[in-house]
Formats: sequence, structure tokens, C-alpha cells
Amino acid sequence: MRSTWLISFLLASLFILSLSVLLFELTLTRIFSIILWYNYAFMAISVAFFGLGVGSLLIHITKNRMKREVLPNKIIQFTLAFAVSLPVFLFVIGHIIPPSISFIYLFFLASSIPFFFAGLSMALIYFAMPRQITKLYFIDLAGASMATLILDPFIRALGAESVLLLISLFGALPSIIAYGSLFFTQRQKEISDGFIIGKYPATYGFIVLLVCTGLLGYNMHFNILAIQPGEDKGLRYLPSGYNDVSTEWNSFSRIDIVKHTHDNSKTSIRNIASILIDADALTPILKWNGSLSDRQSLKMFMDYMPYEISKMNNSRILVIGSGGGEDILLALSAGSKNVTAVELNPLIVSAVKDYGGNSAGNLYNRKDVRLFIDDGRRFISSTNTKYDTIVIKLVDSWAAQLAGGYALSENYLYTVEAFEQYLNHLNGANGKLVMVRWSTELPRLVPLAIEALREYERGTSDQHDITKQILLVEDRPGLTFGPNPKRTLYPVLLVIQNSPFTGSELAVIKERVNKSHAKVIAMPGGYVQSPYDRLFHIVNNNGDLQQQESYDPQSSGFFEKIPTDDSPFFFATKLLPNQMLLLIETVLGVSVVISLLLVYYSKVNKIRLTSSSRFHIIFAIFIGLGFIFLEITFIQKFLLLLGTPIMALTVILFSILLSTGIGAYLSGKLFRKNPFKAIMISIPPLSGIVLVYYFFLQGIIEYGIILQLSERVALTFALLSPAGFLMGFQFPSITRMASSSSLLDKESYLSERNGGSWGEDITLLWGANVIASVVGTVLTATSSMIIGFSGNLLIGVGMYLGALGFAVAAQKITQKAGRRALAK
Repeated sequence: MRSTWLISFLLASLFILSLSVLLFELTLTRIFSIILWYNYAFMAISVAFFGLGVGSLLIHITKNRMKREVLPNKIIQFTLAFAVSLPVFLFVIGHIIPPSISFIYLFFLASSIPFFFAGLSMALIYFAMPRQITKLYFIDLAGASMATLILDPFIRALGAESVLLLISLFGALPSIIAYGSLFFTQRQKEISDGFIIGKYPATYGFIVLLVCTGLLGYNMHFNILAIQPGEDKGLRYLPSGYNDVSTEWNSFSRIDIVKHTHDNSKTSIRNIASILIDADALTPILKWNGSLSDRQSLKMFMDYMPYEISKMNNSRILVIGSGGGEDILLALSAGSKNVTAVELNPLIVSAVKDYGGNSAGNLYNRKDVRLFIDDGRRFISSTNTKYDTIVIKLVDSWAAQLAGGYALSENYLYTVEAFEQYLNHLNGANGKLVMVRWSTELPRLVPLAIEALREYERGTSDQHDITKQILLVEDRPGLTFGPNPKRTLYPVLLVIQNSPFTGSELAVIKERVNKSHAKVIAMPGGYVQSPYDRLFHIVNNNGDLQQQESYDPQSSGFFEKIPTDDSPFFFATKLLPNQMLLLIETVLGVSVVISLLLVYYSKVNKIRLTSSSRFHIIFAIFIGLGFIFLEITFIQKFLLLLGTPIMALTVILFSILLSTGIGAYLSGKLFRKNPFKAIMISIPPLSGIVLVYYFFLQGIIEYGIILQLSERVALTFALLSPAGFLMGFQFPSITRMASSSSLLDKESYLSERNGGSWGEDITLLWGANVIASVVGTVLTATSSMIIGFSGNLLIGVGMYLGALGFAVAAQKITQKAGRRALAK
């Protein structure tokens, strides 16, 4: 009987590895957002699964040449290789590979190497304990769920670079555990059931631990392994007179404080400092001494025009994405005594307080400014307060994503449903939605605004001509970015009023536009620039503008898919962006190569898979695809309910991973002798739960969004846990089915009796499952853009039902083989 110590060692090693792998994966999304762009952050998921899958498949290929007694040594060696590869990886991507999208293949390859070593170790642990698959799977997912809890405090305290070095320390722990056991037993090695742990491989862990500890301490003081911004990032090209004085991290962003080195007290420049989110998106901290006279220059901003039109003193203003406080200051300049500021990122608020202070008017400490740390969409959905003006200025999705890849790099601020909620929260007859976006986004913004306004008008008793409610002005001069080639972007002011603009308001607008030399895109009741006139205007024979009753964006030459809550991809200018196509080609190409290598290996070594084995592999592929489709879709759906990315990341991933681990463990306890039954009784109710989500989840989220945070957390756990619990049944059950099936073969049976590998299929099944997840991450993102998140739920159901069919087919073949064996 295998010793208790050895089992504990393997379980502890798996827990540490699983925790380290997910912590590395989530941290990698942050690093990719700095070096590349937010679009590529979710590539970390594919990279992780790819490296793990290749490692597992390599163990499957070489397992027959391994002596089982050396497996613990191999596990220690590969775990140490994982630990050592992390600082090397950090140096390579930060200082060797050029920070350009053109080298994305090199980033993919370099990032997959640490995961590859982790995959080798984890596959060996599964191979060493095939009969304990349910316990192993539970420990695996428990370690991953723990990573979600520690990510944010670790990355805030250390920064992304030092977190990777800390993970290296975790990688040294299994060898330390082994060495400690040897010291305790006072033996050179421990022999137990044919397994040997040598002294010297375990000793190497101390060397790795000391080196990584020293490197971690040195990096925290001197930041020698700091990640450099990508070549298209604004932080990379700071002009003279600016100095990057501070960098802070959390689980969904990096904040850089760029302070101006000139003496602001002797110049007219109002910027005290600038805050850059993920090395690019900028929000300024403006100089203000708190007096009324010091605000007069702000009234020259084009953003001030909406306040100038209405001249509403003491109006109620909502600023979504308040950032450095510029929009708050504009609202105060207009005479408002009631400003509500909603900012998602607490690091930005802290930076404004630390670097602004008295010189910036202490905006976030004023009595007439109420601050909420929350997601803007969740806040507007949960309040009944009406506002005279709602301001959303350049709130970009890369500053508010859920750990990069897991939110698919989008948020819910720019959808039809979001715009309808903004309009429904406007007060009185002259309420205004004020938004600033870039001129390049007009083909997405204009159809979205028109469709939302149409939907809003349909729900009101007082119908208006929407052509008289929309103002679009392109401000000049624009902002120039990049070294070569340079590109100029122009900010566009969009104002939607919940009633037609009056003649006096139009007179103010025209005067201000002419004075600022701005460009009119759409004037209420007047000129509309082509091609946007085709969206909601037609010209009659007299040259007058008339409103169309309906329109077709696709026939008008625009991107046909308007962003909705079910597919909130406002920043995708194509149905399938180029970067998505590139990732699809990369992932599918690599997966095909791996599959061909496995086929070649099987033919060379004359390995013949039985019919049931083929079905087992297909089952593993289907549940790998189904799990990733459901997991990523759940994460995106519940993001709206929980609001802040930190909370969403922790609660959603923790709920899914922990409940799946519990399901895996209990499936082995309840159905130890009949794994097929575990599959049969789990997939149908899982499919039913997901179908209930398909019809009712959005309504439940809209109802629950008004609840207190603790109640929303409890609701999320209650909704996700049943599905996660049932998904946990599948993989452990199919591995036990495969092992039972293999014993019916005479040679496998004799091999088992003579100490051979009882569950050698487990590494192949795990590898196939992980490689399927690689493809699934990209396919999920792709289908989300094409058919939406609700469609993903149906695809997930289809995958699990397809897996059920293959399990039934495999079971029938196994039963026939069993009857033949009994007949002999």
C-alpha cells in the first residue's frame, strides 16, 4: 500500500502547481495588456492550455519508457524547471523580444514554456495516482480557486513582475517538502510501493528558493525586470518635461503617474500630472485652487458646451469614469452643487488624492462631490436617481476589463441597453447624455446612439423627432499619437437630449462651433454629414430632412452588428477583427500539428486505439470545449451583476472552480463502481440548468443588480455552483471508464497484475481535454462576436449532450467486450 506521506506529497505538489499556474495565467493577462494591447490579453488563456496540453501529451508519449519508481524525482525536476523558467521568461519578454504585435508568435511560444513544464509535472502526478482521479481533480481545482483569492492582494503589493518571481518560490516548495521528509525519516531515500525520492534532486529546491528570493527582493527595490510598454503605447513616448514617477498594479490594470517637471505655478499649463491606464489611456489631474475665478479657462473646452446650452445652476450631474477629475471640475464650473462621480479603479482615486491634493482642489473630498467605487453600468442600473446631465468621456474598455481575457476585453457601457438606461435616468425635459469618443469610432457610435434613442422613444408616451435630439461635433485640433507613422485622432462630442433642442439652444451651439472651428457631424434638425444621414434621414424633393421610420445599418454600409448586452463588442470594427483571425490561425495551426504528431507516433509505435478509447478521447474533447464555452460566458454575464473587476474575478472564478472540484470529488465517492452512471445522471440536469440560464439569467441579473454587495455575491455563488458542481462529474468519470475498459483487454489485465500502468490513458485524455480548451477559448470569443453570449450557452449544452452520446457509445462497446471476456 502506498504510504500516506507519498500521497500527501503528490497532492501538495498538485495543489501548489495548480495555484501557481492560474496565478501565472492571470498575471500574464496584465503583462500582455502592457506589452501588446488589451485585445491580446485573453491570449493568455490559450497559451496556458496549450503549454499544459503539450506537456501532458509528451508524458503520454514517453510514459512507457519511464520507471514508476522515479516519478517523484521527475515531478520535482519539472516543477523546479517551471520555477526557473519564470524569471527567464520575464527577462525574455521584457528585454529581448521587441514589444510589437508583429512578434506575437514569439510571445505565444515564450509564454507557453513555463506552462509546458507545469504540464509535465501535473501529468506525472495524474499518471502516478490514476485510481485517485477524483481526489486529484478536486485538489487541482481547489488550488486554482485559491489563486483567484490571492491574485489582487499579491499584485497590488508586489506588481506583476514580482508576482511572477513569487510564483517561482512556490515552484520550489514541492522539493522542499520532499527534502524535509527525508530529513525527518533520517534516510537517503524513501522507498514506498516502488517509488523513490532521491536526496539530491530535492536539494536543488533550496538553491532555486535562495536565488529566486534574492531576485525578488532585488527587483522590488530596483525594478530590474520591469515590463516595458509596447511600441504603440503612449507611455513609451513621453515628451520632455514629463517624468514617470510612480507605477501601481491591481488585478485589472496598471496605473502610471506621469508628473510634469515644469513649475506649474509660473505657467498657464493646467496639468499637474497625468494618469495612464495600462500605459496608454490617459486621464489628467488639473490644477485648481478652489476658487470660481480659477475655473474660467475650463469654459473654453468643447466639453463645457452642454452646460452652456442649458445654463442650469445647481443641476444634478452624474460623471461615469471620473478618472483624474476633469469632468467633475467642468460640472462644478457650470455651477452644479451636486456631482456624483463613479470611478471603477480605486488606484486612480488614490493617485488623484496623493498627487493632486490641495493644488487640484481636493475634488474627491468635497462635500458637493459624492464618490462611488463601482462599475458605471452597474451603478446606473441600480439607482433610481434622475440626473440633469450624465457624462461619459473616453471611458475605454482596456481600463475596465476583467483580468484581460476572462472578460473578453469588453464592458457594458456601450450597448443599446446601456444607452436606454442612461436616457431613462435623465431628469425633466432637457436632460442630456454627454459622451466623448474618438472620430474613428463614429461608424460604431452613430448607429448605436440612433438605435438606442429609437428604442427609448418607443417606450415613452411623448414621441419626438429624433433628428432634433442628437448633436455630433468633432473638436479641433486633434491629438497625434505614435512615432511612425503618426496618426491623428479627433475627439467627438455626442449630446443626446431627451427632447428636441430649442432655437435658442441651437443658436448657442452654432456660435460655439464657429468660434472653436469645430466640424459638425450632425446638427439637430439640420445638416448631417454623409454617410450618417442615411441612418436616420432621407432628403425629399424640396431638400428638407425627414425622419425614416426604419433603417438597415448593413444596407447603409455600416458594420451591421450593433452592440448589445448579449454581444457588447463596441470596439470591434469588424465582425471578426484581424487580431482574432490571427489567433484563430495560430491556435488551430498548432493544434493540427500536435494532432498529426500524435497520429504519426501511434503509427510508428504500432499503437492501436480501441473503439471505446476513441469515444473516450472524443468525450474529453467535447467536455473541454463545453466547459470553456460555459465558463467564459458565465464570467462575462455575471460581470454586470458584480460590477468591479476585482470582485467579479474573485467570486466568479472561485465559485466555478470550487464547485467543479467538489463535484469531481463527490462523483468518485458516490459512483466509485459505476462512473458511467455519474455521467448519465449529471449531463441532463446540467443541460437543463444551462437552458434555464438561457431564458432567465438576464432577467435574474437585472433584478439582482440592485441588491447589496453581499447579497449579489451570494446570488452569484448560488447560481454558478449547481452548474459547476455537475460539470465536475465529467472528466474524472471518463478517466475511470477508460481505465475500466482497458482492463478488459488481456494484455492490459496482465500488465496491471504485474505492476504495470493501470491508468495510462489518463495522460492522453487530460492532454486532449486541455488542447480542446485551447481551441475553445478562441472559438468562444469568436462566437461571442457573431452570435452572442446566449448562443454560447446553447453551444455549451450541445457539446455536453454530444459528449453524453459518445459516452453511451463507449459504454456499449465496453459491455460487449465484457460479455466476450466472460464467455472465454
